[in-house]
Amino acid sequence: MSVSSYSQVQDTTHTAKAPSPPAGHRGITFAGETFTVPETHDMVQALFDPTLRKSNFEYVVLALLASNLLVFQLVPASLNYLRIDIFIGLYVFWRLCYNFGIGYLLHHQSNHNKLVAWATRSRAFDPASSSLVSRVLRAEIRSQRGPDYDIAAYPIEFNTWLIFRKFVDLILMLDFVAFICLVVACSINDGYQFISNQASWLVYTRLVLGAGLIVFNLWVKVNAHNTIKDYAWYWGDFFFRQINNEELIFDGVFEMVPHPMYSVGYIGYYGFAIIAKSYTVLVVAIFGHFLQMIFLHYIENPHIDKIYGPSKNEINWAKLLKLKDLKTFDNVKPLVGLYNFNFLRSSDMINLILVGTYGLVIPVLAAQSTPLGNFTLSASSGGLKWNYMFLLTVAIKLLESFSINIMLVLQSHSKVFTKWYLSMDIPVEKSLNNWSVFYNTLINLTYSSLFGLNLYKYLIDDNATLFNDWFYLRIFIGLTAITTQVWINSSIIDLIGYFGWFYGDFFIPKSQRAMTHLTKAGVYRYLNNPEQIFGVCGVMGLFIMNSTYENLVLGLIWMVNNFIRINFIEKLHMINIYGEEVYEDSGVTKTFKKHLIPNIIQRRLTNDGPAPTGELRKRSKSSSITDSLDTFIKDLKNSTTKLSRQNMIELSQNLTFENSDYSLQINGLESSSSYCGSIKTKFINVGTPIDVAWKTPKETHNSTDWIGLYKVIQTHYSRTKTILSSSGRWVNCEDSEGSATFEGDKLFWEEGIYEFRYHLNGKHDVAYISEPFEIKISKVQVPTDKSELHSFATKIKSTIFDKLIQVKDVNDLISSSLKDHDNILETYELLSSLISKSTDIKISVKLFLNDDDNELTIEKLCTKLIHYKNVLEEL
Repeated sequence: MSVSSYSQVQDTTHTAKAPSPPAGHRGITFAGETFTVPETHDMVQALFDPTLRKSNFEYVVLALLASNLLVFQLVPASLNYLRIDIFIGLYVFWRLCYNFGIGYLLHHQSNHNKLVAWATRSRAFDPASSSLVSRVLRAEIRSQRGPDYDIAAYPIEFNTWLIFRKFVDLILMLDFVAFICLVVACSINDGYQFISNQASWLVYTRLVLGAGLIVFNLWVKVNAHNTIKDYAWYWGDFFFRQINNEELIFDGVFEMVPHPMYSVGYIGYYGFAIIAKSYTVLVVAIFGHFLQMIFLHYIENPHIDKIYGPSKNEINWAKLLKLKDLKTFDNVKPLVGLYNFNFLRSSDMINLILVGTYGLVIPVLAAQSTPLGNFTLSASSGGLKWNYMFLLTVAIKLLESFSINIMLVLQSHSKVFTKWYLSMDIPVEKSLNNWSVFYNTLINLTYSSLFGLNLYKYLIDDNATLFNDWFYLRIFIGLTAITTQVWINSSIIDLIGYFGWFYGDFFIPKSQRAMTHLTKAGVYRYLNNPEQIFGVCGVMGLFIMNSTYENLVLGLIWMVNNFIRINFIEKLHMINIYGEEVYEDSGVTKTFKKHLIPNIIQRRLTNDGPAPTGELRKRSKSSSITDSLDTFIKDLKNSTTKLSRQNMIELSQNLTFENSDYSLQINGLESSSSYCGSIKTKFINVGTPIDVAWKTPKETHNSTDWIGLYKVIQTHYSRTKTILSSSGRWVNCEDSEGSATFEGDKLFWEEGIYEFRYHLNGKHDVAYISEPFEIKISKVQVPTDKSELHSFATKIKSTIFDKLIQVKDVNDLISSSLKDHDNILETYELLSSLISKSTDIKISVKLFLNDDDNELTIEKLCTKLIHYKNVLEEL
């Protein structure tokens, strides 16, 4: 599916809260009181670091932790099953205290400020109070912070948080220790089951794999704590906020996976289950992890959305964009699988019939006549049985793979769908709607036939592998993989919408859709192509549950097709639309490079590779200039600072090729002072023809050399080879020296930073890159007085209309000047875009298209703009 998404919507997939500041930084309560945040320590340090002061409550926690060992001492080894039951009971108790006890307190603190209100009402930290609760709590804080700590000098919110931390220490530590004791009890059960009754190689494999998961879990926890510190670790933003740390952060492990403390932060529990070789530990781990996800959904996420989430306006805007997304699907949610099923939609009924037929009817009927369902391949094959159900499933999958892939390639390169619909005078939006039915029907066929094959194998009792060794473990892993694929798919649809799911940017032009940029929100923050990894994990999960050669073959076909579709069809199309933004590292890649790859290797990986040698071109040996330029250009598309315009000149592209025998000279560029006044920026107004002169060595010149015009932000990834199509914006260089003019369709009609590239031998090898220059849209001030109408219309005519069409006078009909144009709609769209950007008044192409009588003139158009300006001024 496509990876385009809503560019205006704020990312709401929150992961990490703002980190704790060092001691001395400022905090602020929700009532507006500011204070200096003193230093605090994490749970492990506070309890086990002998150099740190221990509070009264911390001694109680340590004593309770040690009391777990009494179970091993008091309960004899012969009653180890009783130990297991005790530790299961303890773990369940403390886990419920965690998820529902702490969850209850945090929920009411977030919504009603309940803990702080209770502390205020009971005068818990008032030195004048003589109540037992007040004396105990004040004594606890003094034992934590030392006798010099002035309780009254800090807000009641901060002191309440200090007490709350101790309850968290108690519950979390006893929860974890009870689980570890359960692991030990299960491991030594039945004569040390974790190392007995199993082949030695398998024992070592389990121990290494389990230890690896535990070590990874430990790294996740440590990295997460180093990122968010104990302020967020102890839910500090439920009590007070940090000044200048109001945004969520995505760094370290928080850039790898969403909510790592709740997702991969529990992977170590499964490592313990593998080491213990115990289904009991596995079930308890699943139970604890499940409750933790409930805690995340109902406690953490609502508070994160409340504190850090988008505003109501942003949420409403996102909803409007999703509604706009549905316009291409007749304003009804399209069918995805069998989700969004509608009995009143004929295509949905057809899908239901097909799924029922291939998933249930055919396998049941085939099972009733098993001699017809199987045949032996050959006598020499050892009696290997192939069945028609398997061949049918393979045929359906190959049909889906080839048909969808071929149609996407044809649509990407030749716009086959779009051309046919336009030739039939059918709105282009209908092409995507019908494609979604075609695509979803084939996908449903593949999965229903796969399900039908396994149902058939089960019905004919030819499925003994389903109930062989490790049945429950395989079922658990398989269902987890299937659930992961479903969850990833639903997350993708939630982010990029049905438009993106059905490859909408293959069918709908950019100007007619709500999605115009790649998304880096949600799951796309962590993986550029999440469906490449998780798009087939459900099929692999089915193979794990039912390990037959049929499922293995089908799983491999699924994987190969998925890889080809994403890397050789979707990705290439995305590059053509969005440029080399597609190559940006994902969060997982960034974190992997940062923590596991040395810096020197990272720099090697980011280089373009060795530059071609020989007489064709000479390159500057100064890598520092190139490195700094590439870094600047990569940041350019996200930068709106004044410094970027200065760097554009200071890091002129000519510096990279200062020793080259090739040269490009752009004529007609204008210069203007930068914001600081000392640097001159070069630009040209949009629509103005650009003259470019070239000079090359005669002895190496080839008549097929050519020059192309490109956006800098789309070509920064490679300086030695252009992998982006020129889209017709190129000229041939037959002679070694000459000039050419880029005008009309050879120009870009939008603002930005551009460059010319000289290519060799009719290929895409770059010999020279011109200095970057800017294309600007001239600003025209819209008057509020109609007495200035004629001068305003004349200005609009000379600035915009004269660049596109020939209109003799501001009172001449615009439509009459477009009779000879090849694409009137495109011209109208370009006119509306240029006028909107030039006047800062947004107008739609409908302003031109609604002119049924063809009586619109430049002056009438300007009258509307003046009216719009007056309305906006009044508002």
